[in-house]
Amino acid sequence: MNYPYESIPVNWKRPPIDRAVMKACLERSDLKGALHGIGTLAILATTGSLAYTFFLQKLWLGMLLALYLHGTFYAFQPQTHELSHGTMFKTRWLNTLFKRIFAMVFWTSNPALYRMSHGYHHRYTLHRKSEGEEVHPRPEPAETALASAIRIIDPAGFLMAVYDKIYALFIPYARNTRRGVWHRYVHANATAEERREAYWTNAGQLFLHALIAIAAITTGHGFVIVVVTLPLFYGGKWVHHLIHDTMHVGRHPEVDDFRLCCRSVKLDPFSSFLYWHMEYHVEHHTFPGIPCYNLKRFHAQTREHWETPQTLLEAWREMNQHSKKLMYIPDPT
Repeated sequence: MNYPYESIPVNWKRPPIDRAVMKACLERSDLKGALHGIGTLAILATTGSLAYTFFLQKLWLGMLLALYLHGTFYAFQPQTHELSHGTMFKTRWLNTLFKRIFAMVFWTSNPALYRMSHGYHHRYTLHRKSEGEEVHPRPEPAETALASAIRIIDPAGFLMAVYDKIYALFIPYARNTRRGVWHRYVHANATAEERREAYWTNAGQLFLHALIAIAAITTGHGFVIVVVTLPLFYGGKWVHHLIHDTMHVGRHPEVDDFRLCCRSVKLDPFSSFLYWHMEYHVEHHTFPGIPCYNLKRFHAQTREHWETPQTLLEAWREMNQHSKKLMYIPDPT
């Protein structure tokens, strides 16, 4: 099959960084990686347990608020991204272990498929002939985040996620009509081992959550499904959009400098932890080998090479202006 993509070499500009600083910031830590991974799971376990406790006590308002918060935290999925880079842990098998744990928790996101695409995204960031993970320029006004604030429950998303999981078990990827041209392209160019991993990850995710559902229903604890399997389809997704979508929208495609095609923003410490520090997105793209927990220190020690990170308000103001220009239609009169 002929795909509309080709590898175009990009001579990326990278600022000169002191070797000692770079060496220190490239250092990986099993302890820091474990604290981040376990900390994320602990936050989700806390909000889920809180919702379940309110449910048992028939405190419906408390249950709804806890579920909203639970879904809000679940919407952040940067762990799939960071673990695909293999930089979280010094010990390789720990990275693999946590990648598989989070693959089961966030069962709609297949890390093996994601890795196939994301390598291209880093090599050819916003170069449309060579990557289709992030296609820009694209309009994304503030109404996008507002729309996600209104859609608190997404039952159709759940049904389609289950359909996609089952469909992918029986239909070869190249003929899978639920996949776009870009993902078929990266799948076709992946190794046989990578394709096998993607297939069995998908099967494992579906099997585990089907098993959880059966066990929960047969033991009379059906609400477990709500807090374990369904959080990806309810809650305050607008928080995720407000932060995550600032990565590239409104920046320049087809350039050779990550400082032009990416954006870094300022976040509070808790949001930064949930986001696995990906708000330092310019720095991450320029030097993707730096573990996420070292990005803040790296930025501070090399700040002369970067723009001052924008606030979320500044970022969305720029994104709004960019979107209006793209969507503007002149009056023919």
